[in-house]
Amino acid sequence: MPHPPRHWLLYLCLSTALLHAAFQSIRVLVSYRILALGGDATTIGAVTALYAIVPLIAAVRMGRVVDRGHTTAILRSGIVVTTVGAGLIALSSGLFVLAAGNVVLGLGQLLVTVSGQAFVSILSPPGQLDRGFAGLTLGVSVGQAVGVPVAGVIAATTGDGNGSVETTGALLVMTVFSLLSLPLVLGLREPPGSGRTAEDGAPQSILSMLATKGMKPAMLSSLVVLASVDLVVAYLPLLGEQFGFGVLLVSILLTARTVTSIVSRALLPWALRRIPRRWLLVSATAGTIVPVALLPLVPNPWVIGALLAVCGMFWGVGQPLTMTWVVELVAPADRASALAVRLTGNRLGQVAVPMVAGAIAGAAGVASVFWVTAALLSAAATTTWRSVRH
Repeated sequence: MPHPPRHWLLYLCLSTALLHAAFQSIRVLVSYRILALGGDATTIGAVTALYAIVPLIAAVRMGRVVDRGHTTAILRSGIVVTTVGAGLIALSSGLFVLAAGNVVLGLGQLLVTVSGQAFVSILSPPGQLDRGFAGLTLGVSVGQAVGVPVAGVIAATTGDGNGSVETTGALLVMTVFSLLSLPLVLGLREPPGSGRTAEDGAPQSILSMLATKGMKPAMLSSLVVLASVDLVVAYLPLLGEQFGFGVLLVSILLTARTVTSIVSRALLPWALRRIPRRWLLVSATAGTIVPVALLPLVPNPWVIGALLAVCGMFWGVGQPLTMTWVVELVAPADRASALAVRLTGNRLGQVAVPMVAGAIAGAAGVASVFWVTAALLSAAATTTWRSVRH
C-alpha cells in the first residue's frame, strides 16, 4: 500500500476538533434558539431526538459505502453537509427550518464520524490503531472543550440585554468553524485498492459481526461509557442544585472530567507501552464504578471534582480502545461497517439509557441515577474482563 500523506493524522485531528467544536456548541445553542422561537421543553426534546435519527437509520449503510472505497468522498461530503446544516440552524426563523437543520447536522456528523474513523483504520501502520484512534478522539475532546466556551462568550456579548439569548452570531461562527475543517482534509485520500474487491468476498452481515466473539462486550463497553458521560452531564446540575451548588460551580466540575479525558487520550500511546491493553480496556469501566456511586453521597465540591476527574481519566481511554477492539474483530474490508455498527449501538444507548434513567429519577430521586449508572459500569466491566482475560 502506498505511504499515506505526511502528517495525515494531525490534519484529520485538527479537522475533527473544528467539526466537534461546531457539533457540541450548536447542540447547546439550539436549545436556546428553540426557546427564542416559542418552543418549550417538549420541543427541545423532539428536535434533539431528530439529530440522532439519521445515524440510527443510516450508519451501517454509510459504513458499507466507505468499505467500498469511498472514504474520501464521504468525509468531504460530510463537512459540506455539516456546514449546510449549521447554516440552516443559524438562519432559521421558525421551528420547522431549525428542526430540518438539526436533521441535516445529524447526517453530517454521521458522515464525518464514519469516514474519519475509517481513515484511521486504513492509514494507520500495523500496530498503530490505538495511537490513531486516541488522536482522533483527542480531537473530539479538544473541540468540545473549546467550542462551547467560545460559542457562549459570543452569545453573551451579542445579546440585547433583555434576558434572551442571541444565538445567531455564535451559530454563524460555528458554521465557519465547520467550513474551515474542509481545507485540512483535502490532501487525505484512501490508497488505491483500499476498498472492497472481489477477492474479499461478500460483506460480513451485521448479525455475523454481532456474533463474533468479543463484539458484544466491545459494543457494551463503548455504549455504557458514552451513556455514563451523558447521564453525569445531564444530572449533575440537578444533584448540584440539591447540594446548593451554583451554575458556574457545576460547569467547573464538569470541566474537570473533560480536561482529564483530554489528558488520558493524549497519554494513551505512552500508557499502552507500559500497561497491558486488556487492563486499560477493563479500567475504562471498572475504574469509574466507585467514583460514580459516591457522587450523590459527598456534598463537597472538591471531592466531587476529584471523583469526576478520575471518571474522565478512565472514560477518556474507553472510546479509542473499543474502536481498535471492534476493527480487529473483522476483516479489513469490513472495518468501516463494524465501526458503523458500534456507532449505531452508541446512539441507541444514548437514546434509551437516559430515558430509563429519567423514569428512575422521577420515581426514586436523582441519586438513583448515579447508582444505576454504577451498576451499568459494573456489568460492562464484567463482560469486558471475561472477554479479554485470556
